[in-house]
Amino acid sequence: MTINDIQAFIMVYELRHISNAAVELHMSQSELSKRMSAVENELNIKLLDTYNKRRLQITPAGETFYHHAIKMITDYEAMMHDLAPNRPTTTHQLKIGSIPVSGQYNLAQRIASFGAENPDIQLQIVEDEGNRVLERLADGEFQAAIVRDTQTSGLQPTEFQKQPLLADELKIILPVGHRLANQDMIRMHDLAHEQIATLPPGSGVYEPIMSLFARQNLEPHIFFESTHIETLLGMLAENNVTFLFKQSVTPFMTSNFVMRSLAIPFFSQLQFVYPQRDGNQLMTNLIDYLTVSAKASV
Repeated sequence: MTINDIQAFIMVYELRHISNAAVELHMSQSELSKRMSAVENELNIKLLDTYNKRRLQITPAGETFYHHAIKMITDYEAMMHDLAPNRPTTTHQLKIGSIPVSGQYNLAQRIASFGAENPDIQLQIVEDEGNRVLERLADGEFQAAIVRDTQTSGLQPTEFQKQPLLADELKIILPVGHRLANQDMIRMHDLAHEQIATLPPGSGVYEPIMSLFARQNLEPHIFFESTHIETLLGMLAENNVTFLFKQSVTPFMTSNFVMRSLAIPFFSQLQFVYPQRDGNQLMTNLIDYLTVSAKASV
């Protein structure tokens, strides 16, 4: 069993679907099925129940294994982060791709401050959509990226280091006149018949929305997609809602809207991602700087 096998199981567990997980992991469905069977054979226990072809079930053993799998991946990434400073820094230029949240989370300002304190280093941050950021990272155009964990789940931990920077809560945004606006917390079943406006696939917001509905065996009614938060808010009427992360939407909130939590809160992390073999003192210094400054601003 490899670290990548463990990561693959985590993806299957969270999506509850072999073919969807295979797409995210960039492998064929048959290859992923063989991997899962090999893991079960090695453990000599059934982790997945595939009797229901439309929705995969997790066995009690699978639930137990999932929690250990999460810990193993976390420990592996911590080990690789701790090893990175031992590699020499071979470049003093760092081009970082980021999803369009560097302003809301003050990341651009913090990176600029780090650059000012380290004048021998040339830093550049470029915003783009999530899928493009990861493509440009894989192509070597970016040396690092800042994206959500919901966007990086398909990256193999043996190839990319994923270091958490800060966490944010997924919120439901409703017009003040919406029938659910007076509730402090909202269940997914409350939204079963609502019309949903959302950021598009690859945004790191669309993916958890689909997952949250799927876990309740519900089908979301998505009527509008846009890459702009202001446009999503402008589309909300009394029977429409949208999902957005708290810190990213706060600058755009007005008295026309209310923000509510899910009954079971959902949190996502912004992650600093870079190729494992490129990890060095510069990378870890910047990550530590961003993490400490993020905590200090809370």
